[in-house]
Amino acid sequence: MEKVLNLILNKLESLDHKVGSMDKRLDALDQKVSSMDKRLDTLDQKVNSMDKRLTADLKRHEDLIQQLIHSVAATNVKMNEMNEKLSVIDVKADQAIEGVADLKESAISRHDLAYYDQKISEHSRQIYKLNNQ
Repeated sequence: MEKVLNLILNKLESLDHKVGSMDKRLDALDQKVSSMDKRLDTLDQKVNSMDKRLTADLKRHEDLIQQLIHSVAATNVKMNEMNEKLSVIDVKADQAIEGVADLKESAISRHDLAYYDQKISEHSRQIYKLNNQ
């Protein structure tokens, strides 16, 4: 019976060593899990930080795009106004060109002026002669 008890005692000691070894392994595993939890928390914080920055950047880009859209719309309005003004100027320029062409047709040339100057001089001489007779 003593042999059986010694055998049982040896088995219990062996089991106790195995349980101790398992306990140490579980402690190491628990530390690794804790370390991984800390790393995951750090990663989660970094992801949240990046998400906030991306959200802020997207909002800023959205604001810039809206400003750009408004600027383009305002520029289009101004371009339409300028096109209307240019159309009016084109019409006035065409009218001015027609007026200048009409003036050229009805204007006296240098040759005509020289001829009239000559005739006036002749008439003046004739009048002077008539007055002196």
